[in-house]
Amino acid sequence: MNKAIIAGLAAGVLVVGLIFSPLFNGFPLSAAQAAPTGVTRHYTLIANEKVVQVAPDDALHPGGIMYNAMVFNGTIPGPVMASNVGDTVEITLKNEGKQIHSIDFHAAIGPSQVLSGNVAPGESKTWTFNTPNSGAFLYHCGADGLNGVWEHIANGMYGGFVVHPTNEAPAKEFYVVFGEIYNSADGGLFVGANKTGSFDITKFATEQPDLILTNGMAHKYAPAVGQAVKLTLNANATLFKVKPGELTRWYIVAPGPNEGVSFHFISGQIDVKDGSFKGRGMTQERNEETWWVPVGSASVIESTFPEEGIYVGVDHNMAHVVRGGAFVVQATNNSTADDVPPEAWVPSKAWLTEHPTMGGSMTGGSAMEGSSGNATSSGGNATSSGGNTTSG
Repeated sequence: MNKAIIAGLAAGVLVVGLIFSPLFNGFPLSAAQAAPTGVTRHYTLIANEKVVQVAPDDALHPGGIMYNAMVFNGTIPGPVMASNVGDTVEITLKNEGKQIHSIDFHAAIGPSQVLSGNVAPGESKTWTFNTPNSGAFLYHCGADGLNGVWEHIANGMYGGFVVHPTNEAPAKEFYVVFGEIYNSADGGLFVGANKTGSFDITKFATEQPDLILTNGMAHKYAPAVGQAVKLTLNANATLFKVKPGELTRWYIVAPGPNEGVSFHFISGQIDVKDGSFKGRGMTQERNEETWWVPVGSASVIESTFPEEGIYVGVDHNMAHVVRGGAFVVQATNNSTADDVPPEAWVPSKAWLTEHPTMGGSMTGGSAMEGSSGNATSSGGNATSSGGNTTSG
């Protein structure tokens, strides 16, 4: 073989080796993991099945769209949970539904911490995991040992877990989850559905989502588009509000189950805080116009909106925008620290530090153990996949 070719191949192998070596790897490594803090945070997730509204009554979806969903704590998405890096997290999963459910936590490492194992109807399971690496992470139902996991995710059983780094600057924080719906009863845009639909495996297998949800509903935070010709998207839309010039932090979650999110702020730019270099916290920063959040992942995105006005966060796949993947941010001097929509509120690093034994709360009531509306499980002896199973 030509010596030049051999030299080129050797150089290529060296470059690849360096990229994936601990010296250059941008992902959290065991050597960079934080020491345990001694703090344990307690969360409860309640799995169930219920009918939810996933699109408003508008021109795109006449009459609105209802759907047979699967949920954690009553809503799509499940509650955002959070810890400070190095905390221990105790999770209780209680199954109040009619199907087998389970949990896969991307924030943890190792089968005994990541996976709950099956939780049958009427049962609950409690286990713990550590959070040695900072970042934003997906959690989702694992169905029956992964059999049907695609359906459970498509039906809404997902959420985000935030691990705050030690060096994190204060910011106004928001939780936004983009999810897909494959609906057997949805006739398409401007047609709608005349009944409550269920998971459509043909649409799923051919990657043809009917809707892109933002925190559980298409165009939940997008009232309309158009100036000369106006198209109402959601007459009851909520707007995100920020102060001009303040640092904002967005936890963007892409559960799929098929497609990621090309995230962009119209009229803005973003700093991406994903990854972790050896010996440091979440300091890998990139200035971007559009950032790809892969399916099954989450990103930490910071942005400052320089002047008053309207900004729009979108999945820059335009087919996704028209199906619901957009939200409006209003920069106004009238914004306050407390005007975050409840379902988008994230337990901040400061809040967690002030409440050292508690978790946080979000959609559908709290995921925090002992809070109103949530059950806690008793200890059990039948251990499976790192958890204790008890009868309900």
